[in-house]
Amino acid sequence: MTQIRNPSLDSLAKKYYLKIESYINQSNTKYQLDEVNCDLLNLFDKDLEQIVTSKPKDIREFIKIAPSEFSKEINQLKDLYEVFRNKWSVELIEDLNIKVCPFCNREYIFKFEDTKKKKARVIASLDHYYDKDTYPFLAVSFYNLIPSCTICNSKFKHTENFYINHHLHPYEDDFNKRAKFTHFFNIPTHANKHYAIFSKERITLDLKQTDENDTKTKNTIETFRLKELYNEHKDIVLELIQKAEIYNDSYIDELMQKYEGTLFKNREDLLRLVTCGYVSDEDLHKRPLSKLIKDISEELNLI
Repeated sequence: MTQIRNPSLDSLAKKYYLKIESYINQSNTKYQLDEVNCDLLNLFDKDLEQIVTSKPKDIREFIKIAPSEFSKEINQLKDLYEVFRNKWSVELIEDLNIKVCPFCNREYIFKFEDTKKKKARVIASLDHYYDKDTYPFLAVSFYNLIPSCTICNSKFKHTENFYINHHLHPYEDDFNKRAKFTHFFNIPTHANKHYAIFSKERITLDLKQTDENDTKTKNTIETFRLKELYNEHKDIVLELIQKAEIYNDSYIDELMQKYEGTLFKNREDLLRLVTCGYVSDEDLHKRPLSKLIKDISEELNLI
């Protein structure tokens, strides 16, 4: 998982509420803002704007006091989500400026121009962190909508209740500080003795929590099958091992002297070229597998 970092999140939440409000107030929609606000105020002492723009910690307080059944007006917010997805999901992904699924850091999610349908589309799902069927009042809440890949959203998460089973929240939690990828070579046995020393079959890849008692991280790793999925990327680890042998400090210094200012502007640029991944924590959301690449590169003293 990578944290969604954007200094404008609160203003974006307000922006998308205003879009929702403008749509509701059109004469040809089935929604009545006054009725929705009345029901929300009765339940939570908050109107729709406050619900839509509330941060995750406040959302959890609403869930604590939420009833098990809701009025027709509040349930209609689930239909309003379909409007949100069709009208503004592309713009939201672009505004957040994330290129990779924050749950797995394995799959690209981005906008593209569909020349056949002649409109912008996005390769991503909008996951409801707290599912909209159980909590319909959160169906269009900004901080409850997580752009994610279809695999994480549809194959793994489904409608698992993240309020009951605590997981890391992409808008709150930094997975990078809570878990690290690590590797080691297997000792040759009768079954694998024919493998070369530098072969992916000899590599064991693990994802270790920094705090073994951290249940949120544990649940996140298990729900999104991160250990199992990343063990299919041992070839990346092997390449990094090989690069660590080639690109020692003296060779990196030599390349810096020769090409700085022409092929790359600084040492970080060069290391990104060498590792094929972003090496800064703030940039892990820009390219798939950057978290894996950064952790293993640090372990190998490549960066």
